[in-house]
Amino acid sequence: MEAIRQLIETNGYYLLFIPAVIIVWALWMVFYMKKRKAAEQDYLGKYPDAAKVYLTAKALITSEAVSIHLVNGENPALFAEGGKSGFYIKPGENVIDISYSYTRPGVIHKNVTTTRGNVQQQLTVEPRKSYMLGFDRDQEHFTFEEIE
Repeated sequence: MEAIRQLIETNGYYLLFIPAVIIVWALWMVFYMKKRKAAEQDYLGKYPDAAKVYLTAKALITSEAVSIHLVNGENPALFAEGGKSGFYIKPGENVIDISYSYTRPGVIHKNVTTTRGNVQQQLTVEPRKSYMLGFDRDQEHFTFEEIE
């Protein structure tokens, strides 16, 4: 009991710092999620027939991810559902700016990352459909297909 009292007396500021950081992080996450949800609703208000495009991402020993930077020269309207993420896109023809990164364990270095992008792709989508945007490492090109 004496050891705990002495720990609190000598390290009191540190014991308050950790919960304060956790509280600030939690508040920031709530604010960020509300802001992202509002942007999503705003986009769906402008384009109610928007299609969903899911981005591929895998992570175990190696990790790979497709990242979206711009949709028609504007920031994308992102969404996340069920562990998958993606963006909304208006029906018709669209120009997107995307990149791909692949990370694997290295021999000399801790990790080796290969990046492809920023590449502009033209996508044609139909209203209220869902699509998957990925990258084929063997043929080194982006893939885009409708999902059911």
